[in-house]
Amino acid sequence: MSTATVSRKAARAVVPVLAAHEARRLVTHPVTLIGWGMLVFMFGANAMGIQTSVAAFDVVSTGPTFYPGLFCVLAAHMVTTRDRRAGTDELLVAVPATREQRVRALLLAAWAPALIALVANILARQYFIWQGTFVEVPGFGHLVQGPVTVLGGSLLGIMLGLWLPQRTTPVVTMVGLVVVSLYLAEKDETSLFAPLVSWVDWGPYDGTRWYALEPGNPGAHVVYLLGLCGMAAVAAVLRETTHRRLAVALGLVSLAVTVWGGWAQLP
Repeated sequence: MSTATVSRKAARAVVPVLAAHEARRLVTHPVTLIGWGMLVFMFGANAMGIQTSVAAFDVVSTGPTFYPGLFCVLAAHMVTTRDRRAGTDELLVAVPATREQRVRALLLAAWAPALIALVANILARQYFIWQGTFVEVPGFGHLVQGPVTVLGGSLLGIMLGLWLPQRTTPVVTMVGLVVVSLYLAEKDETSLFAPLVSWVDWGPYDGTRWYALEPGNPGAHVVYLLGLCGMAAVAAVLRETTHRRLAVALGLVSLAVTVWGGWAQLP
């Protein structure tokens, strides 16, 4: 086996190793831990106290977005800019990994909090099924919507950390996301284009009785969100990659997925 082949294999192995370290930092970051704590609290409040079918459905479909999803924007930005803020960028020259490989490792690490959110959502859903809380059980699209937004929050934070490393960037972005989501949610024709969609129609009963689900396709909405995630990842890669044509091509594919999912989700 040639030295060149060994070097290529070693280079490929760098990304998973770096990704594991970055995933641990992202999942256990103090900001992310606040989000996890709030999510567990809301699950517990519904499990031990509220226990209405409307609230239980809503916490499964939107809980991960409200808490770890939003907080991951700030946590991922801080993890991405950690070395820059510490003034140790120059030391990374000695690390056996290119800047592009470090970005790829960060993007791979973004899946870690999303997978944890998915496991938490599955457990919460199964608990409410066991308790007989649901009138309608959340489907696949309802179940994975929240974890996908956690992925999106992490990817957005990484992308912003690479292009706009200023400390105020993630805070302004978080506020902007909340404002835009609330604005879109107020309009029936645009509500499904918000990152957060509450599929429960609370009706005239203030959540005390089951009313109905909002019209639309939850599975296609997840596809729409995944397209947005792909666009954020491509934007992050474009900051450092030497393969710009491939990155642009992937960006166009992500855009097409976003457009298709946005159209297909409409009732």
